[in-house]
Amino acid sequence: MSEVFSSFEDWKKKLKEESENRKTCVLVEGKRDFQKLSRYGINNVIVLQGKKYYDVVEYILNNFDVCIILFDIDKHGEKMAQKFSHMLSSEGVNVNNIYREYLKILNIEEIENLP
Repeated sequence: MSEVFSSFEDWKKKLKEESENRKTCVLVEGKRDFQKLSRYGINNVIVLQGKKYYDVVEYILNNFDVCIILFDIDKHGEKMAQKFSHMLSSEGVNVNNIYREYLKILNIEEIENLP
């Protein structure tokens, strides 16, 4: 896993490149996560907060082929990441969790607190 990214800067660069593909989205929990990723120049960020899970899944199914899940690294985030991974992949969306897994290695628990 750690060989996928050489550093946090590499992680940001690759995430930005992937998010520039109009068929790839980045799914986050809240508005502050969105704001942080926007500062990095990340595109196609979808905020879950305040929306029904079903509506978000339907929107992703209709608009994207790949979904990068970037929920927080806590019990709640873990549960939601598994739920969305299952819902999306069972509908044919390619779910990418490597960005979230790398944050675990760095012990970064909240997206909004990224350096």
